[in-house]
Formats: sequence, structure tokens, C-alpha cells
Amino acid sequence: MYSSDVKKCAQQIVKESFADILIGEFRMPSQTQMESYLLENIDYGFDEYQTAKKIQRSHLQWSEEQIVDELEVQKRRYEKESRYNLKAGAQKAVNEVENLVSSLKDIIKVWKIKNLA
Repeated sequence: MYSSDVKKCAQQIVKESFADILIGEFRMPSQTQMESYLLENIDYGFDEYQTAKKIQRSHLQWSEEQIVDELEVQKRRYEKESRYNLKAGAQKAVNEVENLVSSLKDIIKVWKIKNLA
């Protein structure tokens, strides 16, 4: 997951939850919830067609079967890496949401002191 995508997702969650944050009813998303949110909002799909073309170009002597086998190997590797990146990205997003909510609460507290005292 790209850092900018994780930050955008965290910002979107905070924007969507702004009212709940203001009234103190915001619940931090769990790791699993954040993974689902990232999956819904960030597309990092495996491009079989492009990958197959790259394999063909780099291994001109390979048979179709060898290309298909290598494509499967690369697809499994990509999926494994994607799962790892999703978990890491979700943790970063949860941390980013925590930081944004904390900053927002601090700003609200300062505003209340300044305008309601």
C-alpha cells in the first residue's frame, strides 16, 4: 500500500466520522475493519495480461505451458505480498486515524477554551 493512499483513507474516515468525533462517540476501526476499508477503496489488482506479456518478452524460448506456470508463480507471489502490504497498510491507517482524531480533539479543546470561556 502506498503511504499517500493510506493517509487519504485515514482522512476520509475522519471526515466521515466528524460528527461522531465531536460528540465523543467515535469508535476506532479495528485492524480487520481497516483492511476491508482499504480493499474497498484502493485497487491494486494483479494484471495477468501485462504480466504474461512481460514473461513472454523476457523468455522468448518458453512454451505456453511454461509461461502459464510462471504466471501462476508470480500471481501467488503478488497475492502474498498484497496480503502483507494490506495488513501493514491497515495498521498505518489505524495509526493515522488515531493521530488525526487526537489532533482534532486538541484543536476542539483549544477552540472551546478560546470561544466558550
